[in-house]
Amino acid sequence: MIDMLGRRHVIDLDDPEEEAKLAREFQANAIAVLNQFKDRPEMLDRLMKLGGTEFTKSESQPESTATFHEAIDLYIEKLETQGRKGRKLAPRTLLTYTDKLRFWQKHFGQRAVHTLTLKELAAIQSWLVYLPANFAKKALSVDHAVKKAQHKGGLLPPISDKTREEYLGQLKGLLAYVHSNGFINTNLAVHVEMPNTKLSPGISRLPFTGEDMKSIFPGKDYGHDFGSRISKDDYNNRFWFPLLAAFSGARLEELGQLQLEDIKTCPDTGIIYAMIDNQGATADGTKKRTKNLNSVRPIPIHSTLLHIGFMDYVTARQKDKKDTGLFKLKRDKQGRFAKGISNWFSRYETRKNGQVVKGYIERQDINSKGTNGAGDKWSKSFHSFRHTVIDNLRGKQLQNGEFIRELDIALVVGHERDKRETASYGIDRSQLSLRKAIIEAIHYEDVEFEEIRWKS
Repeated sequence: MIDMLGRRHVIDLDDPEEEAKLAREFQANAIAVLNQFKDRPEMLDRLMKLGGTEFTKSESQPESTATFHEAIDLYIEKLETQGRKGRKLAPRTLLTYTDKLRFWQKHFGQRAVHTLTLKELAAIQSWLVYLPANFAKKALSVDHAVKKAQHKGGLLPPISDKTREEYLGQLKGLLAYVHSNGFINTNLAVHVEMPNTKLSPGISRLPFTGEDMKSIFPGKDYGHDFGSRISKDDYNNRFWFPLLAAFSGARLEELGQLQLEDIKTCPDTGIIYAMIDNQGATADGTKKRTKNLNSVRPIPIHSTLLHIGFMDYVTARQKDKKDTGLFKLKRDKQGRFAKGISNWFSRYETRKNGQVVKGYIERQDINSKGTNGAGDKWSKSFHSFRHTVIDNLRGKQLQNGEFIRELDIALVVGHERDKRETASYGIDRSQLSLRKAIIEAIHYEDVEFEEIRWKS
């Protein structure tokens, strides 16, 4: 039979009467549809086009197919070469992304990407909440960890919301990538719901107290407990990193990537400063990086550090013609110069043999982590110097009697505060003098810095 849209149908029921009855029903249905849309020519046009010989692809059939294993390899290659959203990724960021993507690669394996359903995606987001934290360190495979998560983890503590955000973030990025490359027809990425980590209880980083500072910098005894059998370079690193952070609020990696040539003297004012920059190369030839635009800034060297012997140290380092870094450091696998300093300073770990390894502040009877009365976790680490400096400057006055403002503090520590680009203050003479005045306002009561001396 030929229907009202001009399409030919073959009906074979081995019963002429039933075939005629069905044909009449088809015809009646077609007339009803045409009458229903007689005042809507656009719908009639769409219906008439159904009579064509070309058919659209089934929604389940993508332009090309790929397994999750293949797609993830391609996506990682894209991140390595092109970065994300047009920006190259820092080595540490790339390593974090890759680690989470390898998890999904092991989970999905050789399964075709386009076979993933919304129902399965919803289930993944449900069981991921219970994924055991640090499962690899507990000798759990990905499959074993996922099975435990699907059974709500048992007695094992689950990953944090922050870590779950990282896993989901890479799954979301992968699904967007395979959709844009024609491996799936539906953009499943829009159905990945990211946790709101801003509302999640995190670990509060506490500043050091006055008593903490006295323990960290015990006057003439500073340096006696840096560790046994350490090299001169390690000693110098451990000597100067805490001091520089305590009198600048600089980030750990900002100090770690400093070059000797970054220690400068203003010809107009004589102010000695360290230039934190994202231009040029570090000692190992890689490009310098900063956290944000405001991180690019000159940091005047506090008079206390000059008294201790900072410029003598710089002069001594200049004798090393092979290493141009202010500190002799090597990057770790995540591309960080100063991770070793961080570990030495505040780690606390129990090894498999039961041995407890304590960092510097733990050996000075400063707890590096704990829980407050409300059950919230807190920590103290090298980054605590940054909070300590900020708190120390609040409420202080400059020599002219003016109170130090939050914007002034942001100026010296490199905060992106209220989206104000404090880097635009520049390093001209007047602004360098302002920065110097703010830095000089850092003062710690009853800490015997005047007793500390660097010796070559």
